[in-house]
Amino acid sequence: MKLKKLQIYFYQFLQGTFAHYFVLFFIVVSILAVIASSFQEMLPYQLYLFGVTYISSFIFLLEYLARIFSAPAQYPNKKAVKARLKYVFSFYGFVDFVAMLPCVLTYLYWDTQVVHVIILPYIFIIFKLIRHSRSFRIIGSVLYSVKDELITAYTACLIMVSFTSILMYYIERSAQPDVFSNIGDSMWWAVVAFTTTGYGDIYPITPLGKVLASIISMIGIAMIAVPTGIIGSAFMNIVQQRGKRTIAKQMKQEEKDDK
Repeated sequence: MKLKKLQIYFYQFLQGTFAHYFVLFFIVVSILAVIASSFQEMLPYQLYLFGVTYISSFIFLLEYLARIFSAPAQYPNKKAVKARLKYVFSFYGFVDFVAMLPCVLTYLYWDTQVVHVIILPYIFIIFKLIRHSRSFRIIGSVLYSVKDELITAYTACLIMVSFTSILMYYIERSAQPDVFSNIGDSMWWAVVAFTTTGYGDIYPITPLGKVLASIISMIGIAMIAVPTGIIGSAFMNIVQQRGKRTIAKQMKQEEKDDK
């Protein structure tokens, strides 16, 4: 019974405001430290920046262990072992695991060259912001609500890009054997043309190739607008629903105050 109360206490603490901003502070600081370490001017401070990363990852290690311990309180309908496994193998569990790796691996490989490579997985720490950022959670809700529509739209885009890249390869390979040397190069051109980015590093020179490039660019404008419209519409719906819930809560609170 005491163990359950302790698990609930840890879970409530991790969900609380203090823990939220405390962890968020170290997330932001560690991201800034990783960015700063890439500048040549910061080379004299490399050890200090690594120290910031190490301290941050130690905090994330404590958070990770606390979340494993309090997992039964997060999933009360599951047994303790299953609840902990559910958290460990969840998206957030993976991100939390990667975030605390530098602390553990640095301790094990401090005197080896591996210590300089340990920081690479740390880029996944950016995903920890999703849990602690309301904006990211809203975006995640938006994308999840229209996932089927987005899969359909992007599947159509993939089919169009694949068809066009294969066709362009056979049109241009004789005129530009070095540029369109394989369908992979042609696929790169198709993606750039379809998204209307147009880097200019690879382009058709034959009349038929130019016609095909014009068509794919025009189609690309229309096709890219489809997922944009889907996401925009879903975003507005969620914002409106949240606004209605906020208004309803305010009205209930006003009714309580009047009584």
